[in-house]
Order: sequence, then structure tokens, then C-alpha cells
Amino acid sequence: MAGKKARRKKLPSQRPSKPVPPKSAIRLLKPLAFAMAIFGIALYINTLGHDYVLDDFSVIKENFVTKKGIEGIPTLWKTHARYGYWNSPGELYRPIPMTMFALEWELAPDQPWLSHLINILLYGLTGVVMLLLFARWLKDYHLAIPVLATAFFLAHPVHVEVVANIKSRDEILMLLFSMLSLYTLWNWLAKRKTRHLVLALVAYLVALFSKENAVTFVAIVPLALFFFAKSKPGQMASLTGMYAAAALFFILVRKAVIGDLLDPGGPSVLDNFLVAANSTSTHMASALLMVGKYLQTLLIPHPLSHDWGYNQIPLTNWGDWRVLLTVAAVAGLGFVALKGLKKRSLWSFAILFFAINFSIFSNTIITIGSSYGDRFLYSASPAFATALALGLAHLFNLRLKSPPLRSMGELFRPKILWMVAALLLAAYSLKTFARNLDWKDSYTLYDADIRTAPNSAKLNFHCGIENVQKGLGENDPERQKAWYERANGYFLKAIEIYPSYHDAYGQLGLAMYRQGNKDKALEYYQQALKYKPNFPLVYSNMGIIYFERGDMAKAKECYQNAVKYDPRMVDALRNLGAVYAMEKNFPEAIKWFSQALQYAPDDPVINQYLGSAYRDNGQPELGRPYLEKAERLK
Repeated sequence: MAGKKARRKKLPSQRPSKPVPPKSAIRLLKPLAFAMAIFGIALYINTLGHDYVLDDFSVIKENFVTKKGIEGIPTLWKTHARYGYWNSPGELYRPIPMTMFALEWELAPDQPWLSHLINILLYGLTGVVMLLLFARWLKDYHLAIPVLATAFFLAHPVHVEVVANIKSRDEILMLLFSMLSLYTLWNWLAKRKTRHLVLALVAYLVALFSKENAVTFVAIVPLALFFFAKSKPGQMASLTGMYAAAALFFILVRKAVIGDLLDPGGPSVLDNFLVAANSTSTHMASALLMVGKYLQTLLIPHPLSHDWGYNQIPLTNWGDWRVLLTVAAVAGLGFVALKGLKKRSLWSFAILFFAINFSIFSNTIITIGSSYGDRFLYSASPAFATALALGLAHLFNLRLKSPPLRSMGELFRPKILWMVAALLLAAYSLKTFARNLDWKDSYTLYDADIRTAPNSAKLNFHCGIENVQKGLGENDPERQKAWYERANGYFLKAIEIYPSYHDAYGQLGLAMYRQGNKDKALEYYQQALKYKPNFPLVYSNMGIIYFERGDMAKAKECYQNAVKYDPRMVDALRNLGAVYAMEKNFPEAIKWFSQALQYAPDDPVINQYLGSAYRDNGQPELGRPYLEKAERLK
């Protein structure tokens, strides 16, 4: 009996103290969590009427697999995220957000408001989970720290690119479920019930299958255990091992589905200007320059642009004062982080949390598909928000380690702290609300951002496309001409910045065609093929010109090249079928129309053409369903 009693007395000391807030803090957290959800939702409520923009087209609106709805879901789990958009290898494997997009299309086809609403609700929920997790981690700190950190996170304008862009659902889900996993892990630490550990790992798998950079949370687990659970090395190793095993499982599944982690061809210089660096020294100096740009955006989120690519910020070297300033800042932060490790300083945790989550996007370890993107700060920004809250607390002498609060009134003391925090939150919120307006549609976004980054080749290119679209929708000839001329200027500026910009030559050719100058269009198409000989869109567009000129042989050759380089190009498949139909070669016409219908099953023109081809081939019974469907679709 004595031995048993001794063991019972020893048992509590073998476990960490229950990492849960006191009951008084829990009572305060419920209304605060609700307030955070409302705050996050309110910040983005003006995006509900927004259209699709940027990558929304490649993963939703122009992705034939997503548009199959429920029927397309199995394919989404067996292919890369843009499989239904282009006929090329891809490096993005994000089946969970893609599945959500397919379900949303099934429920409300071509209704972006639903997807925007879900983004907003998930963002508000992220605020709830972040507050609850941080309150649990910081149970010995004044409740103002997790509350302010969560509020600063939600309001920060750098998140507009994530929340207002439907495609970035992957970022929202990744961080939401990573934090939910950690919250559930702390439930396990408190109660030691197996279901909590299982739920923690399941939540982490959801994060991984939402976006690949969730792998960085394998390093966040031991960091959080060290700082906030004071776990022993054995426990830290075993729990980290479980998370590493989950990450390895995801990596193996991903590799089996789409191959290597990174695109073997590497990113385009237009997406990541660091590709143009001719030495490691230049690459590293320029990458650190962009790290400084990220830090600057966190500190002063103005001006904002979704693209700072080639050649808005040119390559640089170690003699650049901005690079040296960034090196000094990074070194200083590193010193603070290391110095605070022994005392488990919250400053140290915030710096290391940021470094771990941002490392994969810094272009200093690997060269990713972009040199800059506000979205890359999303998973690391909770650390900045925590540091900002901590800084204000120190500035206004808030007692960091304090007994549990008994009332909401105690939370909002000292008043000067909350007044300054309110002013900062108001400034963030106004900037967020205003920046949301830029994301209304493709035209508003590019028109706003070209003013901020006028020397970005990609921004000029896309501004040209949007101005052409405006011209197409204009009935007044003079105003239409003005739109086209403006578009030409953007395309020419893009080519001036990047002379081998094949896409810009191709779009300039299309703009010339729409302006009635077919000879000039062909000249630009040839320039595009000079820099990209296997350019299916250009071949298809050239085929249209030859078709209109009655040169069926040349038109057929162009369309054949188009489908050779992109077997899923609907326009080229349809037009190639039309050429064969005109030649009375109906079996070949049926072949190409049928192939086009695979990727655009609800296209009334293709259904009409296929039905007519069957009828003219003496098979009216086979053609009748397509003709009837064409009539229904019309």
C-alpha cells in the first residue's frame, strides 16, 4: 500500500501542469472569441460582391474538372491543382480546397459570392482558433496579449490577398487547421485522452492536404512544446515524430500523384526575378532584399501590390544599403531569439515562429515560383501580431505576468494602451477595407497595382488584356479604339521590360486582330513563336486568320499544331473539326468535335457542330441528342 501511495504522489510531477486557462479566463474568452469572429468577418464583408480574379480562373472558373462539381472530385485527388486548366505538369497538390471549389460550383455554378462568403467565414473562424490557442499557450500572461495579437492579425492589410482571392482558400485552411491541430494537441496534454491526439493529427493532415507549406509546422510543434508546455525531450521527440510522420505521409502521397515537390523546369523569370541572377552571391543579396521588403510590408502595409516581379525591383548586390540593413535586422532578431531561449522569452518564440513559417518562402533556401507575394506572410504573421502586442504592452508598462482576470473591465486597463491599439486597429481596418475594393475584379486589381508597380512586365501584360476586354464590351467605336490603344501601350511596355515576352507578343497579335489589322497580327504571332515555338494559343489564333482568308490548308496546319501542343485546347479542337466538316470529311470532324466536348460538355456551339456532323454523315439518330442539348443550352 505504501508503494502504491508513493507512486500516486509521484505521478503528477511526471506530467506537465495542465495547460488550460483558469475558469475566469475561460468565461472571458467566450465573448472575446465571438467578437474576433465578427471582427474578421466585418473586415471583408465588402468582398461578397466581388468576381473571380487572378488564379481563381485556373482553379475554378476555367478549370473543367472543378466545373464538373461532385463528378470531378475523384480527379482532383489524383491530379495537380491546375490539371483542369492547362495541359502541363503542375507542382500544386491541394485536393481539399479544390474539393470545396467543386462542391461550391455544384451548389451554385459560376457564383463567386458563395466562395467569397466561405473565405470570410473561415477567416473569422481562424481568429477564434488563434485566440483560444494563444490564450492557452499564454495562460501565465495578461489576457491582453493574445487578444491584441489576434486582433492585429485579423486587421492587418497584408491578408487581403489571401481573403479576397478565392484561390487562397488553401492558405486559410492550412493555417486554420494547423492551429486547430495545436489546440487539440494541448487538449491531449491536459487530459491524455487518445481521441485528442488522433484529432490533432487528423487536423494536421487536413492542413497538409490544403497547402504544402504546412510541413513547417513540424518544427513549430517542438518549439511550442518547449516554450509553453515545458515538455521533456522524450515527449517533444515523440510528438514531433508523429507530426513528421503525418508530413511524410502527405509527401509520399503527393509524390505518387504529381511527382517532385518543385517544378523541375523551375519558375519563370517573370514570376521570380531571382531566376535571372547569374551568381549565388547576386541571388542571395537580392533574396535578402525581398526579405527586407516583406518586413517593411508588415511594419508599414502601404503601398500594396500583388506583384513586384520582373523588373519592378531589379537584382542587386551586397553593396546595396537596403540589403545591409536587412542583414542587420535579421542578425538583430536572431540575437534576440537566441538570447531569450533559456528564459523562454515570448519575443524569442515570436521570432522563431516567424522564421520557421516564412523560411520556405524566403527564396534563400529554395527558389520558389514567385519572388514576392503578400500571401506568403500569412502563416508567419501571427508571430508579427504577437510581437506587436508585446511591444505595446512593454511601451505602456502592462504587467505581463499577472493573475487571472476576474472581469472584462480589468482587461481594458491601462486605457492608454487600448486607445493606441484602437487607433492602430482602425488604421489597419481602413486600409484593409480600401484594399478590398481593388480586388473587385481583374480590371480593378491590375489598374490599381500598375500604379504601384509600373515596371512589372507581368502587370503591364495583364493590364493590356483587361483593357482589350473593356474594348470588346464597348459599343462606341471611338471609345473602343481608345481601350485598344491603351492595351497596345501596356503590351509594348511589357515587351520593352522583357523583350522575349512571348505571351505579350501573342496578346498584342490578338489585339491587332481585334482592331482589324490582320497582317500586323500575324507579324506579332510570328514573334511570339520565335520565343516559344510550341505556343498552342498563337497557332490557334493564326488558324482563325487563315480560316477567314479561305486558306483552309494553312488553317488546318495551324489548328493541328495547336492541338499537338495542347490536346485539351477547346477552341482549336472545335475549329479543326469545323475545317474537316467544310471539307466534307465528317468522320474526322466528329472525332475532333467529340474531343472538344470532353472539356466543354455544356458548350452549345460544340454540341450543335457535333450533332450536325453526325447528321451530315448519315447518322441522324446519333446526332439528335447533341442537337437537342444545343437547343436547351441556347
